Amino acid sequence: MSELAMPHRAPLNAARLAEIYDEHPVPVVLELLWEIHRLRATILRAHQVLSSIGHPPVGVPQIVWQTFVQTIEAEPCLRDPLTPRQQRTLEQLRGAALRRASR
Repeated sequence: MSELAMPHRAPLNAARLAEIYDEHPVPVVLELLWEIHRLRATILRAHQVLSSIGHPPVGVPQIVWQTFVQTIEAEPCLRDPLTPRQQRTLEQLRGAALRRASR
């Protein structure tokens, strides 16, 4: 089925994904969130490639390239601030790294 026949829902940002888990902290939701995390990481890598290339690769039609760029640039994961849970995890990781480095 084409995208025109069934449009996508609005993308969910990190804060909403955290809310969903808080509302339904069951293993299947956590499993789905890990898959979303993996897909968001793929989007971040695609954005890095876009930034380094800067122009359509040889042989890629302009419309395909423009659609790809617009799709990637519209992803909220490129602008999402860290959720409180992510911030705590990052601080814990930094603290552990500092403790290891000071040994």
